[in-house]
Amino acid sequence: MRCTPFAVFLLLCATAQGESSTVELKDLSVEELLSLEVTTVSRQGSTVGQSPAAVFVITQDDIRRSGATTIAELLRRVPGMNVARIDGNKWAIGARGLNDRFQRFLLAQIDGRTIYSATFAGVYWDAVDYPLEDIERIEVIRGPGASVWGANAVNGIVNIITKSAAHTHGALLVAGGGDEERGFGTFRYGGDANDTLDYRIHGKASARDEQFFAGGGSHDGWTNASVGLRLDWKANDRDVVTVDAGGVRSDAARRDLRPMLAAPFVLANFEDEVSKATHVLARWSHTRDAESDWSLQIYWDSFTRIFENLEVHQRWDTYDVDFQHRLALGERNRLIWGLGYRAVESTLSNSGLDNGFILSYVPSDSRQQLAGAFLQDQIALVPDRLNLTIGSKFEHNDFTGFEYQPTVRLLWMPTTRQSVWAAVSRAVRTPSVADDELRSTLLQSTPGVGPYPQTTGNPGIESEELLAFELGYRTQATAAFSLDLASFYNEYHGLRVQVPGTVFTNALGAEIRPLLRDNRMVGEIYGVELAARWQAAATWRLYGAYTFLKTSLHADAALPAGTRIGAEAAVGQSPEQQVYLQSGWDLPRGIELDLIGRFVDRLKGFNPSGAAGVSDTIAAYVSLDARVAWRPSEDLELSIVGQNLLDDHRSQFGTSAAVRSPQVEIERAVYAKLTIAW
Repeated sequence: MRCTPFAVFLLLCATAQGESSTVELKDLSVEELLSLEVTTVSRQGSTVGQSPAAVFVITQDDIRRSGATTIAELLRRVPGMNVARIDGNKWAIGARGLNDRFQRFLLAQIDGRTIYSATFAGVYWDAVDYPLEDIERIEVIRGPGASVWGANAVNGIVNIITKSAAHTHGALLVAGGGDEERGFGTFRYGGDANDTLDYRIHGKASARDEQFFAGGGSHDGWTNASVGLRLDWKANDRDVVTVDAGGVRSDAARRDLRPMLAAPFVLANFEDEVSKATHVLARWSHTRDAESDWSLQIYWDSFTRIFENLEVHQRWDTYDVDFQHRLALGERNRLIWGLGYRAVESTLSNSGLDNGFILSYVPSDSRQQLAGAFLQDQIALVPDRLNLTIGSKFEHNDFTGFEYQPTVRLLWMPTTRQSVWAAVSRAVRTPSVADDELRSTLLQSTPGVGPYPQTTGNPGIESEELLAFELGYRTQATAAFSLDLASFYNEYHGLRVQVPGTVFTNALGAEIRPLLRDNRMVGEIYGVELAARWQAAATWRLYGAYTFLKTSLHADAALPAGTRIGAEAAVGQSPEQQVYLQSGWDLPRGIELDLIGRFVDRLKGFNPSGAAGVSDTIAAYVSLDARVAWRPSEDLELSIVGQNLLDDHRSQFGTSAAVRSPQVEIERAVYAKLTIAW
């Protein structure tokens, strides 16, 4: 199945309609629709209409009516984002191309605490767990935000913002289950200790079934649990102190094939990846007046990942301090600046099952430091009409030294209903510990024949660089219809490839062909992202999104042909076109009906070498989700949700020919959910 951009554009204009990002669209004026609060673009309060960036807000009402049970699945509604479920507990999530299971160009954070792993460069989404009912909103930026957020905010930012404890008084109980969602539940209780101190505690747990694998059991079941505490203390009219602490445990089952030193030279690896995450965050915010404030935030985050069968134990502790100050310089300049420091201490063990043959780190213990400062000025060239934003982040890291990441953004608001914006930005993805230290041995093409390929860290690897050009337009055409259009052209330099080296014999007597990570590829990606909302009637709203993406990659011509083909295969691993449509009805007697349809284009390039038993292509597909809910009051809701209703099971993403996990197909699922508040 194929859709042309023009045809989908007409479809969106005619039938793709939606709701407001904060409250029901029918209750909002035109000015309010463009005044949805965002803070991620510039690290200070602004609105969607006044943001010179491709920003999208997922609100609590969007979350509730999505039928999603994980944060990862919520991101599907964002234009420009590709969310592909790999199996029962893993996702590939990226913005604007270059998507991968270990997506390294997307910065993710919760309440200012980064969940992007500096160790392997990516997010363990199975260990990202928070009660969806307590999320205020999720702000998603497509495109670079490195000028204020720093390295790794390259293709996008996902900023999960949770509710203040003052807004979650009382008790909440959520319980449900079904054929794939075997069971889930949340209990939250909040209140106030006195007139100035509010608190919230929660506990959450879930269990999910295995997905479909044609070759037998997929061994990808998943259980997780989390607890959390939040305190918000309003010391006076100017000072607020927030303390947030929590813990998560995820047991994510996996099945794959790994190399062995002796016959049959292939290990069928069945194990649980156990993740344990703990964090404590404190933030002090001081408001001087409407134009000036500052905040100081510190946090400690500890993350442990255990591969039980391979006997691998990984742990990293992050210590982070961040300060920012906003002030006005005269009538036309709004300045924000900040300082930050981060230290990451890693302890990464070798695979104990085989004395480090499958997996090893050199050295096993390390400490990385990152220090930086940013400065950004928003200049009102024509008050309330034309704004210029200039700024940059300056950082020093232990891998590549000094990095700078500037941006220039222009916003023109010809009317209160329209805004046009343009931006030019530079961003970098700094190396991770895995780029520098990891040695991962892969399967031979023919078991027992030839040297073992081994992905090898490169202490001399440089940052991957992006130069991005963006242009966008927003309009609230009528009180019932809005449209948001963003386009971009990205130039990448120094992209990572794996370069084969000279064969050698290791300490265990195995012949090894190293695959050294090196910056030997450039690329261009351009695309268009469109979102449209229409309130068709007082009780009927529709939302639609369309994404078009075109990718070109060019590995160094001096590399071997097989290396170039393998590196450039990433072109096809993000869909060229995507469509998302949601229709929501508010029926009599508190009944809600939501239908969500998605089209995802074909993927390819997962097996460019033609390894036996590994599919190269994932066919284009259309999916349908449905939600029916009875909501007689805001305190009671009973819903039934069906997911992936058009197929018994279907693959959404390919598997690697290097680490040969099964080609899992995501199954149709139905579950019921009860929510009670008091």
